[in-house]
Amino acid sequence: MNDTNTPTSGLPVEERAGAARQLSGWWSKAFSALAILTTLYHIVALAVISIDPWLFLGFSLGLFWMLAFLLFPATAAGRERVQPLDIVLCAAALAAMVYLGVEYEGMYLRTGYEPNTADWIFGLTAVALTIEMSRRVLGSSFPILALVFIAYALWGGELPGFLGHRGYEFDRTMATLVSTEGIFGFAMGAASTYIVLFVTFGAFLRATNVGHFFIQLATALAGGRRGGPAKVAIFASAMFGTISGSSMSNVAAVGTFTIPLMKRVGYSPAFAGAVEAAASTGGQIMPPVMGSVAFVLAEATETPYREVMLAALIPAICYFTAMWFVIDFEAIKLGLKATPREDMPRLGKVLREGWLLLLPIVTLVVMIVMAGRSVMQSAIVSILAALAVDFMRRRRFMSWQTIKSALREGATGSLEAVAACACAGILVGVFILTGLGNRFVDLVLAYGQQHLVLTLIIVMLVTILLGFPLPTVPAYILTAAVGAPVMVKLGVPMLAAHMFIMYYACVSTLTPPVALAAFTAAGIAGSDPDKTGWLATRLSIAAYIVPFVFIFNPAILWAGPWYDILRATAMGFASAYGLAGAANSNFNPLCRIIVFAAAIAVLNRDWTINLGGIAVMAAVIAWQNLVAQRAIGSAGR
Repeated sequence: MNDTNTPTSGLPVEERAGAARQLSGWWSKAFSALAILTTLYHIVALAVISIDPWLFLGFSLGLFWMLAFLLFPATAAGRERVQPLDIVLCAAALAAMVYLGVEYEGMYLRTGYEPNTADWIFGLTAVALTIEMSRRVLGSSFPILALVFIAYALWGGELPGFLGHRGYEFDRTMATLVSTEGIFGFAMGAASTYIVLFVTFGAFLRATNVGHFFIQLATALAGGRRGGPAKVAIFASAMFGTISGSSMSNVAAVGTFTIPLMKRVGYSPAFAGAVEAAASTGGQIMPPVMGSVAFVLAEATETPYREVMLAALIPAICYFTAMWFVIDFEAIKLGLKATPREDMPRLGKVLREGWLLLLPIVTLVVMIVMAGRSVMQSAIVSILAALAVDFMRRRRFMSWQTIKSALREGATGSLEAVAACACAGILVGVFILTGLGNRFVDLVLAYGQQHLVLTLIIVMLVTILLGFPLPTVPAYILTAAVGAPVMVKLGVPMLAAHMFIMYYACVSTLTPPVALAAFTAAGIAGSDPDKTGWLATRLSIAAYIVPFVFIFNPAILWAGPWYDILRATAMGFASAYGLAGAANSNFNPLCRIIVFAAAIAVLNRDWTINLGGIAVMAAVIAWQNLVAQRAIGSAGR
């Protein structure tokens, strides 16, 4: 389900990762059986039987270790077949699982205090397997960072100043890194409890052919609008985001349909790719199934996922609204017309033929938001709803082969998320062991005092910069470990602080020079990747502005009285129009600057400033329309 910046994906990892080997024969069957077993283990452990949390996570990671070593070769030379080294690593993973299963109760008492020789050998094995899994699945940047952190834990006592610490023995360090404060902490907990189930839910939902329905529905809703195909991309990506949550999988699934259509009606290849990349990135923040980082956020802040979903809803709608207006301005500049009605599917027909496909998603939302059920229960019931819907539509049960494929994808589609979350646990473990995070917080507070805006800008830049070489999850975790406590101490609500960081971790997939979602869209569009990346950044202007609104107007996160939430939503829509005009209209430069300032003012909590901003925007738009009409009249004469 993912690219390196978005660890949850909707496509089998074998179809996305160029480094994965193509298994065949006996090994292919063995891998499929292991992947299906992995998914079933998580479903049973979360829904049927109760397992000690450390034991559950240990067995979960052990299964994913083996999947990673079988699917991803150590070097390019191992692409053709499974190598002896892979078998040795799988055996080591199995041995680690056995040791944890036998000794976990005693390790609760010993880890971090008096680990015995077997404990630290287990720790060293688990850390080494995790780093190697991360290297194979995600590339070398993240594992190198993990090794640097481990070196800091071991020898950081020699460093001067605030970076120094008292130093920690090798055995204690290794044992701590595999405790519930390290690899088996909240990040791995999110991967094993949430992500696997939601990837499996998405796989079963796609097996019902819901993707085609989403595209047809989006075309029926938006295709008849000015510059229709680009607006179809927005609707389709928003809807596909409800079952995916990955910018890369959105681009791959929706972009192959929308990008050629956009080019056909007159959009440039770079603009078409940028629209799809920006819309697909919005899928990561679109409830009910957001990117994997949202599940990690819920675990890190101990916030029910229901509240995270509600908090993300209004900002996500505002983001897509801003994109709609950006595309509308582009259509005006290019003189594009709507798609002819005869070329569009009829909305009534699309709904009659496919409305049942929405039931699993509705079931998920109702169970989480209205019934207050756990995420695990809701995901499993929604999977059963997908099976029921498929039966009602086809008048037969989903084939066993399709079910096996969906179960297989539940594990393979979670591999990148698990690799990122497990390796991120090493970084978190070092932060906790050495107290590094607390020292950074104290340092920033000492120098920053009460400069909240400056702190927010620094946190934003750090998150985006970390998102260049790292996946979204560790970029979020690293920044949150340092930045979120600073923001909280400066008076920012915890959820708002973490949502702020999550947003910038997500948009790092769009931000040049490393804009992986944009690069993927550029490949489909046949455009220049860098140009597409910069265009996507401009089109996604709302994603760079809205997080600041979290801080100064928490009502947009569904917090506070209903009338404050309603006003924040209305002002968000108004601001979306202004931001789109500033980013992509044919207004003159001075008017675009004025409209941008007014759009920011509209987001303020003060009613008078809101009304002033709307008045300024209305005046500028009226003036520009008058100028345009005069230009048309002059041309006619």
